[in-house]
Amino acid sequence: MYLLAIPCLLMLVYFGIMYLYWGRGCLRLYEQNHTGADLTEYQPPAIVLLPLRGNDPFLIHCLEGLLNQEYPEYSVKIIVDHVEDPVFQFVNEYLEQHSHPHCQVSVLESRSENCGLKNQSLLQGLSDLSEDVEVVAWLDADVVPHRTWLRDLVQPLQNEQVGVASGIRWYAPREANVGTLVRYIWNSAAVIQMLAMEIVWGGSVAVSGRVFRNPRLAEAWSKMMWEDTYLNTLAGQLDQKVVFVPAVTMVNEESTSLKSCFQFMTRQLMNARFYHSRWLFICGLGLFSAVAELTLIAQLGLFLNQGNLPWVGMILGVIAFTSGSVGYVVYRLDLQIRRLIAKRGVNVERLPLTAVFVLIPTLLVYCAALLAARRTESIRWRGVIYNAAAPFQIQIVHYEPYQPAKKSVEQTEQTNSSII
Repeated sequence: MYLLAIPCLLMLVYFGIMYLYWGRGCLRLYEQNHTGADLTEYQPPAIVLLPLRGNDPFLIHCLEGLLNQEYPEYSVKIIVDHVEDPVFQFVNEYLEQHSHPHCQVSVLESRSENCGLKNQSLLQGLSDLSEDVEVVAWLDADVVPHRTWLRDLVQPLQNEQVGVASGIRWYAPREANVGTLVRYIWNSAAVIQMLAMEIVWGGSVAVSGRVFRNPRLAEAWSKMMWEDTYLNTLAGQLDQKVVFVPAVTMVNEESTSLKSCFQFMTRQLMNARFYHSRWLFICGLGLFSAVAELTLIAQLGLFLNQGNLPWVGMILGVIAFTSGSVGYVVYRLDLQIRRLIAKRGVNVERLPLTAVFVLIPTLLVYCAALLAARRTESIRWRGVIYNAAAPFQIQIVHYEPYQPAKKSVEQTEQTNSSII
């Protein structure tokens, strides 16, 4: 019993120290953003790509923010997966009511069976760029950009050594069901790792011409499932850096079920498994630390039954140190993010204290997602089934146009009356 407890204790101490170290870097990043230590204003000609499949609940807010950016010279390309997708009609209806001089809507022209649909849309958006475009940005439909989203995102790219600028994903759900809380807790810890290991988030990205005009990008995307995590590798190959932009921390208030949360976590971890050079470290750290904590919790009962109070105290102390380290960093990071979005005139409610009871379920779901990410080859997303046998061996085995229940622009405006 002692031989099992000792390595578990050491694993948790290491995990806690690592999170304190990573957290210090994350907090410093946000503190520098608050002090206004930015580069001079940089607003080159830019194009923003918005790939769409299906009508996301917050799409109308995404369009509203995207088409009203405080940016002097930018165009928008919206690429819809299929002409029969209801979102195609929805977007055209919206643009009839809210016109924009430089917004183009198109349908995916040629469909490949060997990469993700988002990649195909992005490749189409990159295919006919004019020579004066210096920056290409893209975002997901569940991202609601504030008025300076694009201006904030492109600032780091004026440094010729920076080729990729990434936003940061943060959840602040309004509802407190189990699935939503598990996703919030997991993502809060995952964001710290993403920043430490430079894992790009595809929800808000901008790349310079040094990256998007290089043929390696299109060649890789045409064989890959996801587009974002690989950007770190490509940037390294091109002697470019990846920079994270705290001002482009995008808050999502959407709720989810436990099943959807598990599928989401599995996809995120598969992305890292396929396209990040430190996957083995990410997987090992996550799996061993989760197993170590669960093992010590189980042993705690045995030591209590034996009356072995020194070991009970030691286990409780280490668990408290590890949980406190992660909790402290997440709490401080949450404060910084709330302070940031408050400047946009938005306030979000704090999660209830009952969220602490979801910590153990989060560990269990995380372990299951790690194991699933190591073995899963079939990926289902919005009616499309992919076979992902290897990072560059992707095949669409089932495709059909997305067909949800239709909603008019007016109905959607009423349904989604408030979102960041």
